[in-house]
Amino acid sequence: MLIILVLSIIILVSQSCESFLSDPKTLPQIDYSGQIDSIVDIDGNVYRTIVIGSQIWMSENLKTSKLKDGTIISQIKDDSIWQYPGRMPAICWYNNDSINYSKAYGFLYNGFSVDTELLCPTGWHVPSDSDWDILTDFLGGDEKAGGKLKDDESNLWSDPNHSYVNDIGFFANPGGRRRHIEGKFSDINDIGCWWSSTSKNELYAYARLIYHDNTFISKIESNKRDGLSVRCIKDN
Repeated sequence: MLIILVLSIIILVSQSCESFLSDPKTLPQIDYSGQIDSIVDIDGNVYRTIVIGSQIWMSENLKTSKLKDGTIISQIKDDSIWQYPGRMPAICWYNNDSINYSKAYGFLYNGFSVDTELLCPTGWHVPSDSDWDILTDFLGGDEKAGGKLKDDESNLWSDPNHSYVNDIGFFANPGGRRRHIEGKFSDINDIGCWWSSTSKNELYAYARLIYHDNTFISKIESNKRDGLSVRCIKDN
């Protein structure tokens, strides 16, 4: 009688465990945010990556001078050529100065280089407008996300650097931009501006902008002849 009772208890416990483990609602929800890894681009540049919510982002700006199929991206210094590149993918260092601007800020890419869909390493892509929205929502919305993405300890941002404690690990830096109008550089240390892969039309695409003096992240429309920074996000 005792043996039968013990066996009955074991069966009941086993069935309960099996039911618990097979029901997704009862499985423990693990938050992988903050996990750090790295990836390498076709040039051999190594980038830190960071898990933020359900996404995995590069925590540095892209520096590759080649598309992932090996095609060299034209590096344009001349202002007049930058203004009218046709639909040619193009890159530049801020102020055409790799010594002072390459390590912290990466290349500035025009929108036609994003349109190739070949900028990021295999298994990664330039974030879509929706990818940026998911990141922004996870960080509390437009009013807070910019402050959480900025590097609060960096001396690169102009004063005042309105930010939150940087426990996210995105390390957004203010790389400025190169305007399609006259090919002029502007806003270094004041803004960070990153492309999305989502086009509004043939000449404009959406991007995200962070200013030094507030905690907002703003969705903007940028001419594809502009030069902006790029981050990559891992494919789902």
